Amino acid sequence: MRIIVCIKQVPDVEAEFHFKPDYPGIEVEKMSMIINPGDEVAIEGALRLKSIYPETEVILLSLGPPSARETLEYGLSLGADRAFLIVNDSYTFGQPFRTAHILAGAIRELGFDIILFGYRAVDDRLHFVGPAVAEFLELPHITGVTFMKVFKGINKCEAHQEVPKGINILECPYPAVFTVKRGLFAPRYPSMADRLAAKEKGIETFPLEKFWDEKTAKRYPVLAGMRFSIAETVRTERKVQWADAKKIAGILKKYKARTPMTESALDKGSGEEI
Repeated sequence: MRIIVCIKQVPDVEAEFHFKPDYPGIEVEKMSMIINPGDEVAIEGALRLKSIYPETEVILLSLGPPSARETLEYGLSLGADRAFLIVNDSYTFGQPFRTAHILAGAIRELGFDIILFGYRAVDDRLHFVGPAVAEFLELPHITGVTFMKVFKGINKCEAHQEVPKGINILECPYPAVFTVKRGLFAPRYPSMADRLAAKEKGIETFPLEKFWDEKTAKRYPVLAGMRFSIAETVRTERKVQWADAKKIAGILKKYKARTPMTESALDKGSGEEI
């Protein structure tokens, strides 16, 4: 069985943001880049299936600039077998149709049984590319999966989705596409030995032109990019005049609705307690 996990290199949203001085946006080049946290969960799901079916091959696939090699190396250190990078020096934020079309072409080239994506990327939060790849490949897909089983003998998958009032248990034949969210798939952390061993596995590359050309671009709508800016600071002032204990107790009672519904001796008293 072959499992392909599509991963993405994203800015570290917990690091310092560098905003463009002339246009609302982020200078991504100055930010540290990491693997999308949701994709780590997808890798963990693939590795757990591999622990059940040891003959399974886990392949990582990414679209991005040459720096995305670091992200793929991290994925290899977690336990993946191979990694492929579609090199795109002119990667532009906010083009999900383009991304899905390119990934679908590469997946078709590699061959697959199961395709896993993270539930969403932290940079655009579109929830789009996984289902779009399924549509391009004409495959069934299930989103928001927190647990899954694969029955090889009958080519069937069972997936669990968390919903507000319980869990949906869904079945579909595979090949299929799943977007995985954190549930039972808590990602593991690689050791230093694993990180060093990942560098020896190597990363294979595809040229972008193999799966994309400008004629193809005309088929899909262009999605507007997201804008980021620093919110203006709002200053508020409130003047409080000196008052005796009874007046202060009355003021506190007026603001009782803004506090947790608990009573104290101050709420019941007349003010002399202060």
